[in-house]
Amino acid sequence: MRTSSPPANLWGHLTAKAARLEVAVIALSLAVVVLGGTLAWYALTGLPVHYIPPGGPGLSQPGVIPDAVATDYASRWLRSRYTFTPATVKVAHAEILTALHPSLAVAFKVQAEREATLVKEVQLSTQVAITTAAVTRRTPQEVTVSLDARRAVWIGGQQVREEPLQATITVVPWLTHGEPSGLVVSRVTVSPALSASGQ
Repeated sequence: MRTSSPPANLWGHLTAKAARLEVAVIALSLAVVVLGGTLAWYALTGLPVHYIPPGGPGLSQPGVIPDAVATDYASRWLRSRYTFTPATVKVAHAEILTALHPSLAVAFKVQAEREATLVKEVQLSTQVAITTAAVTRRTPQEVTVSLDARRAVWIGGQQVREEPLQATITVVPWLTHGEPSGLVVSRVTVSPALSASGQ
């Protein structure tokens, strides 16, 4: 059996190994510092959020709500808000409440209770169709959309009127634990208000 012999210049051999080990440790340390810095940056500034419209473009900018996203969100919100029957009004109100900024929640709950009572009393149903939607104002944190629509109103199963409906809806990012997690409606104006009259 043959044993391996020690290198002739043991000191030189160990010095070369130590130099290679130092280079490896320095490279690994740099990688850890870069990774730690990146994680710290994201912890302080948050992850970039991309809002992409349905069937939207291949490119998007983080943190920017595109016009198509704002108009689509506001249109779906308005349709959900005023498309219900006596059997589905509570479900419609619950869905709308989840898409409202918390500052509007209390006022909406009061309005929803009055509306649900009216709907049950007169067997009122409505349906909304959006005709136009356009962004009218934009700031870094919010987008305002103006919508024109038609609202059909039924009482007791008979259509009593179809009326023009104008709405202005402001959409903002919603933050949870400091991170944007979606969009909510922060301001709403709708004209005319829902009523049970036949005119």
